[in-house]
Amino acid sequence: MNRIELSGKSQGKGRNGYFQLHSVELMNIPTDPDGQVLNIDFYPRRRVNCVGPARLLLNVEDATKLAQFLGEAVESRPPVANIEHGVLVCECGHRGTPRLEESGYQVSHALVEIVGDTIIASGWDGSSRAVSEDGEAYWLMCDACGKLHPLPPELHIDWR
Repeated sequence: MNRIELSGKSQGKGRNGYFQLHSVELMNIPTDPDGQVLNIDFYPRRRVNCVGPARLLLNVEDATKLAQFLGEAVESRPPVANIEHGVLVCECGHRGTPRLEESGYQVSHALVEIVGDTIIASGWDGSSRAVSEDGEAYWLMCDACGKLHPLPPELHIDWR
């Protein structure tokens, strides 16, 4: 197998910006004297006039380390937040209203309550220019142990 199709939900960054990843191809480089180089190309859906694939040139040792690293990263992902009756049920046994955290930002958000599939929150509304705009994800943090839980996909945030 030298090619896999991806879900299209991941992104790559090429020389002209971000693009959705739709496939990955692996090619052994026959001109390499040791036969140890793997050419790994990440492609968007359309290859005609595309922004250009992201490319990795890895020796077999580094490719093995990268595969192990990615496997461990997927296995060690934190569990999605378990919300029951509007409160976080943490693995540590604590039940209560969590804190709403945003990775990459230097601001705080106040989680007012969780109602059904909606988090009602107040906080930074995006209007201040003095705040970092590097946020990547929202997390629910347990007040007892401090563990961060990714939001379940069905939850959305209603800013008030």
